[in-house]
Amino acid sequence: MKLSKPAIAALFAVSMLGSGTAHAQFGGLGKAIKKEAKQTKRDAEREAVNEADNAINNALRGKTGKLGTSSSSSRGGSVTLGTPSSNLTSQTQCAGIALSNVTVGNLGSYTFQQGFSKEKRTGFINRKPGKVSGSCIAPSLQAQEVLYFEVDEKQYKAMDKGNDFTWQCVKSDNPGAGTVDYWTWHSDQYLGDSHMKLHCGNDQGVSDCATGSNSARASAYTADRKKRGKYGISFLARLNEHSNAKTEKLYCQYYNKRTGKSLVAFEYLSAPAR
Repeated sequence: MKLSKPAIAALFAVSMLGSGTAHAQFGGLGKAIKKEAKQTKRDAEREAVNEADNAINNALRGKTGKLGTSSSSSRGGSVTLGTPSSNLTSQTQCAGIALSNVTVGNLGSYTFQQGFSKEKRTGFINRKPGKVSGSCIAPSLQAQEVLYFEVDEKQYKAMDKGNDFTWQCVKSDNPGAGTVDYWTWHSDQYLGDSHMKLHCGNDQGVSDCATGSNSARASAYTADRKKRGKYGISFLARLNEHSNAKTEKLYCQYYNKRTGKSLVAFEYLSAPAR
């Protein structure tokens, strides 16, 4: 398979992000962006990382087409996804912060009509509502699906005194073996603000929309969310980058080290990135 220069650049960028040196460098950059960068710059940089992530995944699979919409059945093997067992969920102590607007979908391309022309954008597509059980157990996710939900912003911010939250994932069929070290998730926002407000007239049938540039739609989303006193959180069911990866079920919780409680937990299908 012959890769284009942009695809090669994406491969190089993602490989560098996986190294220890690059991790340290970009970790510092991430903190600086959070403190100093404007909203539009943060969204642009997050979208660039997301696009690079999708580019490497598509290149490794030798696929093209919509981002984030690959079929899990082609990589899922005999592993099926259902509801996490009680021996997993019973180990999660929910923080008691209500999860609202729970939605499962993908990050991918959509189109919208402007007069006679059709334009493409990247956003949160294939949306379907999700139900929460036990106050914080979210719907199970197929590989590369995205979970989005909202919480009360003041409650959530009060719970985090600074780097209190961390991801903990165990193999569903062997939780006693301890947490897996496949990757570390450092952010509670995989989706950018412009991904949430699709352009009006979109082919997804999403009516809660906005018009204008990515920046304008991002601002519309932020204004709407803050008016409701909500904070938006999103996580990606990531592929497993290890060379010996296999399809398996993982149970993960977003755990607060200081309180010993979790904001959310879910089971998902971890598939190899090949």
